Amino acid sequence: MSNVLLKKVSILSALLAANAQLPIGHAAEADSDQADGKSQIAEILVLGRRSDQFAGAKDLTPVFETPSSLTVVDSERFLLQRLVSVEDLFREMPGVTTTKTVSAYPKFFARGFEISSFLVDGVPGSSGVNAPYSVPDLFLFERVELLRGPSALFSGSGSPGGSLNLARKRPGKDFALTSAVEGGSWDFMRAEFDVNSPLNDDGSIRGRAGAAWQDAGEFIDHYQKDRKLFFGSVAFDITDSTTLTTGAHYDQYRSTVQVGLPGIAGVGLIDLPRDSYAGGNENYFETKSSQVYAELAQRLTETWNARLNVQYTKLDREEEYLWGRGPITATNGTIALSGYHGAHDANLFSADLNVVGAFELFGREHGVLFGADYQRSEWEYRSNSDSATGLTFDYYNPVIPTQPDLPLTPGGEEYFSGKEVQTQYGIYGQTRLSLADKLTGVLGARVAWVKYDYQEFDAIPTGVYSVDAKVSPYVGLVYDFTQQWNAYASFADVFQPQAERKADFAPVGPVIGKQYEVGMKGNLIGGRLLLSGALYRIRQSNRAVADPNDPNFSVGSGLVQSEGFELEANGKLTRSWTLEGGYTYNKNKTLRDTDPSLVGTQFIPVIPENSVKLFTNYAIDAGALAGFSVGGGLTWNSESTGVGVVQDSYVVASLRGGYQISDSALITLNINNLFDETYYENIRDPRFGNYYGAPRSAFLRLTISY
Repeated sequence: MSNVLLKKVSILSALLAANAQLPIGHAAEADSDQADGKSQIAEILVLGRRSDQFAGAKDLTPVFETPSSLTVVDSERFLLQRLVSVEDLFREMPGVTTTKTVSAYPKFFARGFEISSFLVDGVPGSSGVNAPYSVPDLFLFERVELLRGPSALFSGSGSPGGSLNLARKRPGKDFALTSAVEGGSWDFMRAEFDVNSPLNDDGSIRGRAGAAWQDAGEFIDHYQKDRKLFFGSVAFDITDSTTLTTGAHYDQYRSTVQVGLPGIAGVGLIDLPRDSYAGGNENYFETKSSQVYAELAQRLTETWNARLNVQYTKLDREEEYLWGRGPITATNGTIALSGYHGAHDANLFSADLNVVGAFELFGREHGVLFGADYQRSEWEYRSNSDSATGLTFDYYNPVIPTQPDLPLTPGGEEYFSGKEVQTQYGIYGQTRLSLADKLTGVLGARVAWVKYDYQEFDAIPTGVYSVDAKVSPYVGLVYDFTQQWNAYASFADVFQPQAERKADFAPVGPVIGKQYEVGMKGNLIGGRLLLSGALYRIRQSNRAVADPNDPNFSVGSGLVQSEGFELEANGKLTRSWTLEGGYTYNKNKTLRDTDPSLVGTQFIPVIPENSVKLFTNYAIDAGALAGFSVGGGLTWNSESTGVGVVQDSYVVASLRGGYQISDSALITLNINNLFDETYYENIRDPRFGNYYGAPRSAFLRLTISY
């Protein structure tokens, strides 16, 4: 590994060693919290399973004992940091970078690669996060879990950036009701209602329902983000050992859409007003998403459980907008505008069956998980474009043009329609072996089959690619120095199919990502605080690159590498003081390409090499100020570079405060970008895709809970 990286490893080790002294001053308090059952970190297991709940099992391993880098964010932090959507969540997660060309289609990157795998309750493929794009609202979920690095074992094919699991809100046996109203900058208004109740005397039948409504502007002129969201679920304890949970949600989201700001050729980013908008007077993007699901959880014995989960999602999207591309000059800010109108319909189905349990061998207890899953997505789309509208827009003298009608009717030169179908299924297994008193081994593998068909217009469907019986292994070791500290090492790989073909029309084959990771974790203060440090290297091979003998075809000779390390803290320093966040370092580069000019350059250049994201909150529980809480956050990103554009390093701070008016009423105030820093949050190149970060803003929320 690079000398810079090795130097940073010594810093990582020193910081973790220094933090090892932390529990001493809080030992009595930690013991008290454990007795009260308040320890949170040790109860959470990866990808949808908690120690007190076998429904949702997709891993055997608590976070502390996982030989991988994992971040868990619960609903308490959603409220503290005012995280409304998954995009808000990733903005605050250490090591995650967001990019977007069209504003409604964000992409998220970790460890130099896209986070392409999204799961709901441990079931892959049906969240609707991927194409045709719908960024979920966090109102539906109790917590989220980000696993960094390859995740083929449970999510199937994908990028080695990582996977995000969203854990749904579930019905409970106790009555609870929460309602909230919120208002803030740019005419933001939002209301939420969430009720949980037993539906019979003993709570063996219970239900939960909720709704959220949002009418919101943005700091960008002519921008609107509106939402209507409903969910409901019912759980039935069929027997003492069998539970059936069914539910559904509906999410309608409509927002303005644009393609970001241009730059100046040969200069870079431009100093325009942050509220600059370039588009038509009716640019819009709208998605309507419906999902139904059912889960059957069966306790087989005291140590064995099974779960079957099926879910179906229907997602409709329509968008129509004017857009243009630069670059512009210092004296001429005029661009030509093109029109686009598209409609997309997606049907997504997935199912997962798994069994998890414990067994004894050679006098030791071990764990095993095995299962199978199936995913199928059908995506039909129609679009019409007009690259010669005759309309222009001047960034220096902006006048929003009236949007012309662009019907979705066949026959035009720029009309397009098509259908894509992807089917993926696999079998997987994982075993956790107690090799010695302090040494644990984790072995896992997935065998996957993938088929992708593409049909343009009324042509005969063409099998663009297929992958048969691809094995993705996972190996990990965990050594416990003490009950509070361990070290681990792991290897994982993941594959991602490619549609490109060679000159002989044979498929290039899947791109393969392999990751090597070592790290340390500390489970401190009675399990309330988790410290972690990870050092990783990922290489992705067989990337399709242009055939030097015929640029119309590809060869699988591309090789890229991403390496770095991460420091993270999540949990509570005391009962009242929370700390979340970390520091990440990433260096990615191209090692081999048919274009020699790309070798040695960043293959994802917009990712900052260094990044810090921190958040802390303190709740006062005694004295004259009892009921008040105060907190704040900080984000620092080092310089990031696009293609011909550069964003210098910047710091953004946030502040929050709260007051518990009564046992049931809480009022909170969040102030973002406290010092009103001007910076570009997303950059691309001088043509488009450059987005300012939001100016200072404030949001006031009243929450009533019973």
